Order: sequence, then structure tokens, then C-alpha cells
Amino acid sequence: MHQKIDHIAQPLSLRHRLILALMTPLIIILTAASIFDYQLAKKTANRAHDQALAESVFDLAEHLKRQSPDAKIDLEEESEVMLRSNAPDVLFFSVLDTNGKVLAGDNDLPQLPQPSGERIEYFDKTYHEKIVRMATYGLTTRTQYFQIVVAETTEKRNQASSQILTAMIIPNLAVIIATLLAVIFGVRQGLLPLNAVERDIAGRSGADLHEIDVAGTPTEIRPMLARLNELFAQVRKSIDIQQRFIGDAAHQLRTPLAGLQNQLDLANAEGTFDKKPERFHAIEEATTRLSHLLNQLLAFARTETLSALKDGGDIVELGQLVEDSASLFLDAALAKSIDLGFDINPAQTTGSSWMLQEALSNLIDNAIRYSPTGSIVTVRCGTHQGQAFLRVEDSGAGISEEHLKHVFERFYRVPGSPGHGCGLGLAIVQEIAELHGAQIEFPKTQAGFCVQIIFQTK
Repeated sequence: MHQKIDHIAQPLSLRHRLILALMTPLIIILTAASIFDYQLAKKTANRAHDQALAESVFDLAEHLKRQSPDAKIDLEEESEVMLRSNAPDVLFFSVLDTNGKVLAGDNDLPQLPQPSGERIEYFDKTYHEKIVRMATYGLTTRTQYFQIVVAETTEKRNQASSQILTAMIIPNLAVIIATLLAVIFGVRQGLLPLNAVERDIAGRSGADLHEIDVAGTPTEIRPMLARLNELFAQVRKSIDIQQRFIGDAAHQLRTPLAGLQNQLDLANAEGTFDKKPERFHAIEEATTRLSHLLNQLLAFARTETLSALKDGGDIVELGQLVEDSASLFLDAALAKSIDLGFDINPAQTTGSSWMLQEALSNLIDNAIRYSPTGSIVTVRCGTHQGQAFLRVEDSGAGISEEHLKHVFERFYRVPGSPGHGCGLGLAIVQEIAELHGAQIEFPKTQAGFCVQIIFQTK
């Protein structure tokens, strides 16, 4: 069974279309002009060769005029040799009477009609399997009529045609090549403003929606850029509305959630759950999970809708980020008897401090959350080969290659993972890393799991 594969032809680029549109008529014009010039030059050359052939006819006619009227036509050997000498061509001739009888010369030349009047007529014939150019002339003396026929091969004519063709092809080809180079250069220079716009757009992040500067751009693309700027403005407005909604939603959701936690603590303090403490722990765990999920969702939405960092952001000291994280996760680490350590070396990058803090917090939270009791979690920062980095490594079970490729997917959790995570931590880290032009790597370790954010050199 053969499967038919459809190949979709890629459309031509604007540059190729312009070159094709400009070169096609130029090549057609040059080709037509070359053909016309060649035919004209060949016709001129043939006229010159015909004139030389006519000279041979007239030479023979002058010889006939000097013959006695009743004498047999006889050409001296030297005269005939001179008449036939036409290297590299071969010349043939014959003299016929009014009845077509050959009186002198070659007997088997192709028969030609008797010329009308005293003028030379020309014909192209085949003689001894060669193309020959023939000239015929009618000579009337006082006592007799002669038809003179002279034929020559076309070697010189062919050589002249080849020389003419070569002499015309080389300069015309040079003109075509020069024109092609001029067109390519002109099109390239003409499209430089488009390339500048393309580089401006290509250099943006997905959240960079500032207007494109239309100053200096060609008039033809300004309407398109204006429509694009209008679209950017609409998207920015939509993002602003979404961010305000997120802020309002965060406030509205966190307030009742905090109230629920307070009421739960009061109920527990009053002894409501003395008979069934497991009920209290189940409700408290659910409330904690809900609070964690809410914070993760809001953080993820905020990073997705954030506008591009202006001017690359601020200078961020990574060591300070790591120090700030210590106070945030010491209690969680102590609760699981996890040895949380910090290895701080001077390093800095540019970007958003709170976003990078959010990314680092998610990495530390994941390490503590998914590591077993008594594990070791180490947070490092520094520089390697001129690039700043943040690294969080633990001594837990690690993640297999099968599941590692899915960890950036939203709400994905490795099957069998301990704890009650929501599967958004690494997705948030990836969003923040992309906004900062950073890369996320998973260095190999002897045991556990390691995540590293490497910042590009500015």
C-alpha cells in the first residue's frame, strides 16, 4: 500500500518575487534584442559574402565577353584556378546556353531558372551533400546568350555566423549578469527597512507589546505597521484588564480563605475536634492545599500576563535572593527534619527581583515537598564560565528520564510523588526563566534531583 505524500510548495519570499518580477522582462528584452541583432548582423554578413560571390560571376562574365563569338569557351588553367580559389570554401561554376546545355565548368550543378533581366539572383541548394549558396546571371552578347551559375560552400558564412553569435553572446551575457547583480543589490538595499522591522519583532519576548517605531519605514508598509500597533494596544489593554482582575481575585479569594483558617483554629482551640482530631487535620490539610494552589495559580497567571521587562529589568543580586529564601523555608524544612543549606557566591543578573524570587521559591518548595524526611536540600548561586546561575539540589528519589520531559507541563505530577503538590511549580519556573532569557537544566547527580537556572551573559 503506497501512501501519498502531499508536498506543500513554500511561497516565494518578497525578495525573490521582486527579483523575478524585475529580471523576467529584462531577460526577455535582452533575448529578443539579441535575436534581432544576430539576425541583422548575419544578414549583413551574408550580403557581404553574396557580393563576393557576385564578383566571381562578373569575372566570369568579363572572360566570356572577350571570347570569340564562334570559338569554344575555354578558360585557361590559371584563370580557372583563380576562379575556384575561395578557401576555406569550394567554388563551382558552369556556363549554359539558352537551351540549358553546359558549355563550360561543372556539369552536375543543380539547375536554376534563367534569371529575368540583367541582375544576379541567389539560391540556397544542396550539392554533393553540402549546402551551397548559388548565384545565376544572364549575359547577352552580340551573338549569343549565356547563363552563368556560380556556387560556393558555406564554410565562411558559418564561421562568420559563429563569430557574430559569440561576439554578441559574451557582452549580452555580461549585461545580463551585471543587471542581475544590480537588481539583487537594489532589492536587498530596498528591503533593508523590512529587515530592520523583522529584527525588531524577532528580538522581542512573547510579552513585549510596545509599539513598533514607524519612523524611517517605507510608506508601503506603514499602514500594516499601524494596524499591528493597534493590535498591540488592544492586547495591552486586555492584559491590563486581566491583571486588575487577577489582583482583585487574589484579594477576594485570600480574605475568605484566611477567615476560614482562623475559624478552624478557633474551633480547634475551643475543643470542637477533641473527640475527632483526625477530622481537624484533614480540614487543615485541605485548607493548606487550597491556599498553596491559589498562590500557585495566581503566580502562574501573573507571569503569563506580565509585560516585557523594560530595558532588561533591574540588577538582581542572586546571593540576596538565596538569603531571603532561608527565612521562608526554614520552618518547612525543620518540620520534615530536612537539612536546608545555602552555598552563596557573588553573582548577579538583570531582571525582575520578585519574579526570580518566585522561581527560586518554587524550586526550594518542590525540593522540600518531594524529599523524604531527613533529606538534604542545598541552594547554590554563583557564576560558571561567566554565566550566573541558581541551583537547587536534593537527596531525594529524583525523577526518571521518562517523566523528566513532562515536568514543565501544567498540573503534571510524577506518579507516586509524595505530598500534595499541584503540578505548577516548574511550569512557573519555566515561564519566569523564558522572560529572563535564561535556560533550565537538570545536571546529573549521584543521588536525588538537581535543577539549575543559567542566565545568559548580558
